[in-house]
Amino acid sequence: DVGTPTSANFTDTGLWAGTTYYYVVAAVNAAGTGANSGEANAITIPAAPTGHIATGGSAQVSLTWSASTGAASYVVRRATAPGGPYSDVGTPTSPAYSDTGRAAGTTYHYVVAAVNVAGTSANSSEANAITISAAPTGLAAIGGSAQVALTWSASTGAASYVVRRGT
Repeated sequence: DVGTPTSANFTDTGLWAGTTYYYVVAAVNAAGTGANSGEANAITIPAAPTGHIATGGSAQVSLTWSASTGAASYVVRRATAPGGPYSDVGTPTSPAYSDTGRAAGTTYHYVVAAVNVAGTSANSSEANAITISAAPTGLAAIGGSAQVALTWSASTGAASYVVRRGT
């Protein structure tokens, strides 16, 4: 027994997120308790995903998170600034997503929400990642006395460069 309302409605509170609950109701009067009603069930909205990790790659960001109990799918949301505004970019059914076609050397910010027939959870905490910078362009080499001077066009998002030499 979870409640004894005196009217034909009741709200069951304090339930677990993403869990299906089954109910029957019986009428009570001075003569006693009647038979149970037919069964009804409902699932609660899933909890917001946790453990959200974003990893930058070449023109993509790979995302993973812990599965939310009762989630049928997820909504992945992306922003180019911390805290949003976010745009929905994917609806995977498993707790992973690859956001492809991203600009090189750019930081992206992500949140994820869990979805089921009852509704959509709150957003997860934000995770961010920077994509790999594009290859430098315009490399020029000028030979000198026991040295070679190199110049190139800067790559967006590059913190440093690796210079490789061969003969």
